[in-house]
Amino acid sequence: MKRYAKGGSAALLSAVLLTLTACSGQSGTKTTENSASPNPSTSATTGTSPSPKAADPLGKYDPPIEMTTIRSMGPEQAFDPGENIDKNIIYDYYEQKLGIKLKNKWTVTNDYSSKLKIAIASNDLPDFYRVSAADLPTLIENDMIMDLTSVWDKTASKDTKSEFMKDGGRQLKTATFNGKLMAIPVTNSPYNQIDLVWARKDWLKELNLPEPKTMADLLKISEAFAKRDTGGKGKPFGLSLSKSLGLSGFFAGYHLYPQQWVKDASGNLQYGSLDPKMKTALKQLQDMFKAGQIDPEFGVKDDDKALELIANDRVGLIYGEFWHSAAFGSAVKDDKLMQDWGVYPIPSVDDKPALSPTSAAVGNFYVVNKKAKNPEAVVKLLNEWIDYSLHPTDENSVLVFGKAKKDTGKFFWEINPVVVYSMDDNVQSGELIPKALQTGDASILGKGVDRNARYEAAKQYKEGKVTLPNWLQYMIAGENGSMAMMFDAYKKNLFNFDEFYGAPTPTMGDKSSVLMAKEAEIITKIIMGSLSVDEYDTFISDWKKLGGDKITAEVNDWYKKMK
Repeated sequence: MKRYAKGGSAALLSAVLLTLTACSGQSGTKTTENSASPNPSTSATTGTSPSPKAADPLGKYDPPIEMTTIRSMGPEQAFDPGENIDKNIIYDYYEQKLGIKLKNKWTVTNDYSSKLKIAIASNDLPDFYRVSAADLPTLIENDMIMDLTSVWDKTASKDTKSEFMKDGGRQLKTATFNGKLMAIPVTNSPYNQIDLVWARKDWLKELNLPEPKTMADLLKISEAFAKRDTGGKGKPFGLSLSKSLGLSGFFAGYHLYPQQWVKDASGNLQYGSLDPKMKTALKQLQDMFKAGQIDPEFGVKDDDKALELIANDRVGLIYGEFWHSAAFGSAVKDDKLMQDWGVYPIPSVDDKPALSPTSAAVGNFYVVNKKAKNPEAVVKLLNEWIDYSLHPTDENSVLVFGKAKKDTGKFFWEINPVVVYSMDDNVQSGELIPKALQTGDASILGKGVDRNARYEAAKQYKEGKVTLPNWLQYMIAGENGSMAMMFDAYKKNLFNFDEFYGAPTPTMGDKSSVLMAKEAEIITKIIMGSLSVDEYDTFISDWKKLGGDKITAEVNDWYKKMK
């Protein structure tokens, strides 16, 4: 039930979009939980142990070795003049630095998944390649990929191992089957999924309302905003909703986590939407709808239509994510602030803090062919990518910027055959950028393009240069911005991780779309008052009968194996 404002994020700076994806970090950052790396496996499928020289995390093969792979590149992929996916400065860099010659067995511009399935069926596969979470179990069951446990233990650099533990090792565990590391997960940040409340600060002041620190505050604000005079712009509403709902933050305020798998009293996993207390939160939403605080047409409006109400000063309260200021394109006009927004942690219904629902699920993995002669080479490519991310130099900057070695707004980094994404770069920015803004000392930011671009935009806004890009970055990176709240939530461990992070179970594949649609329908109808709140009990019963019980059994079978 996450909400994404389509098109709003296009306002982000190109540099921001670029290095949001680049893996980076700082030493000394506190993690939310510690977890041991996978134990070395004695399985015969581990492959030949790398030689001491080859195992050196950043050591060079001499003579060079060849590693084959397969690639999917978009038709607009950037290359330096005269270069292509088979011959380019980034492939040259890996050969010169690591002694690894990269050869593409084939490349496609679309439908990578279909061609990969054909290659898997014919067992015509390269040394390493990217696979989806759905395809990974098939490769393991058919003994087609290598157990990387020993290779990882011996070859992953200290920095690489540290980066993969920034979420307590959760994403690494998604690639671990029966105690064996069978793939390298394409990591991302679970903390970027933080839920927050965005509210019109100017209206709070105008109506003498408190900031939304509690659920009671939020409900009071919604009621007052729905009665506010819009100056002839149309009926005002309190809380912004669309047909995508976007209610995960609201439910989290009641300590509810629909569409997540949570532990029940017996230690088994239960689908969070089946919590009977959902009825309490739904009753509150139904009351708000009846009171005119929610757009009566929300059930047929997409996010763009819902944002039009915000642009027209008819709604001033919305649950969103850390980047959501990018959706408020009407906030600044002609270098003048027209809408003064504030961003706040999720209000709780009681004295327990609300937790942001998030997930360590991984969509894609890198795997190594069972027949590969140098499996450790893939880990060395990863080490080099992470070394750039943590220790950028003029030499290794080609991995992200190509021959220019500086940001030109082009995504050269996509040429790299092994790329993972930062788990905590934005978390760290939430600590470092506000400090730099307060002290004027930007040296603490390091060389990361994303962090420095956000800092410069926020700094310019504070200096009076009120442009839309500067404002949206100030709302994200400023002293009381959304990243600062992400950092605070990270320190306090205010995230609720989905306990299921495996590939979809067989019954999920067959039934999930129907069950999800039924869930959205029942919630929408209850909010709109066309169904009684008690009908949610019927939904729970129907969900179980229509495949939910079987899904629950499959999820718990998986959970037992992962313990």
